[in-house]
Amino acid sequence: MIKANVFNPGDRTPIASEDMVESITFRKHKFTTRPKPTDPSKITIYSCVNEFGCETVGIMYCLPRMMSREPGQYTIAIGWYGREYFYRHLVDEFWEIDEEFQWLREYCRAFHHESKNLSRLETSLSKEGKLVSAMNLGQLALGNCCLACGAFWGEISQSPTCNKCKSKNIEPSLFGNVSYWRKKVVRIPTPNADVLAKADSYLKPNSVGVFARGRKCYGRNLQPEFYVKLIELLEGMGYNPIWLGEKASTQACPVSHIVDFSRMPESRDLELTLAIISRVKFTVQYWTASTRLASMMGTPYLLFESPDQIWGQGQEGYRRKLCDFGPSKLVISHYKNTYEDNDAGLALTRQAIEEIQAGNFKELSGLVDKDVAMRMRANWRGK
Repeated sequence: MIKANVFNPGDRTPIASEDMVESITFRKHKFTTRPKPTDPSKITIYSCVNEFGCETVGIMYCLPRMMSREPGQYTIAIGWYGREYFYRHLVDEFWEIDEEFQWLREYCRAFHHESKNLSRLETSLSKEGKLVSAMNLGQLALGNCCLACGAFWGEISQSPTCNKCKSKNIEPSLFGNVSYWRKKVVRIPTPNADVLAKADSYLKPNSVGVFARGRKCYGRNLQPEFYVKLIELLEGMGYNPIWLGEKASTQACPVSHIVDFSRMPESRDLELTLAIISRVKFTVQYWTASTRLASMMGTPYLLFESPDQIWGQGQEGYRRKLCDFGPSKLVISHYKNTYEDNDAGLALTRQAIEEIQAGNFKELSGLVDKDVAMRMRANWRGK
């Protein structure tokens, strides 16, 4: 039998099929003093192996919402290396997938995954308790629930009536009624004072955080040369960049005198990362959901993103509305156009930063067909 070709969902280039591993190992973090039940029916295990941008929606909305339906259950979350801080305030335990398996993140697609290894893991975990899969969590963002009969149906727009029992007592999808769910958000804790003080040791005056996307999945990675010029731009404007992110999905800093926190062992401490972000003037990122870290801390951020991701099929517009708790500057620009014309992208970056300095956080149209982009915006259901 000949194996079928596997293609990257972004640029459709051929990629190697997933290698199977014998087992996936964890580091287990215990947060509460509650004893773990011996009866599996009293344990609920939440699989949080999503893409990062969706995982943050999950911890602030989906996971608390599901847990509220089963009060008293002993709860365990399964997730990625370095994410323990996201779950301290939510569950009894967090099982952190060991760093050697970070490559499996490339098989995550928003709220679900296409990994045979992760599917096998979820199947094995279902023997230890009631399993809520990564896809189950994501359904809450995209579907309505009838509170009268429990019916669930996938639809972003809010349906006024249940198709099954005709009740109008409907709990809307996250994306279908952002203003309703924003009132129910469960924010992550602020880093403690000691960690905030430690963060200052990594920073210079007028620091700015830079996240350089470096994922295989979907592509959308800018050239290292672009980031060399970005650093020159930021320093020329009086800022001191610090390189942030997780090394599994972040390009290494191409300039030796810049602090590359993403490659330091301390970067696995998400609380410290958030503390650093809370101290910078703003963060800069291109086609990546790392903005969520700044938004959680209320730190301003600058994001380049395509119109389809914000107002089309990509759903990032809904996620930003749910997760932004501070000012942000959005530059609507196509990745390919910026990749092919770095100078134009850097000129837009300078303009956006100058507008941030002036207190102007209005959207900026960049390397796109502005008429098409504005029509998409006008038709967007989340406006």
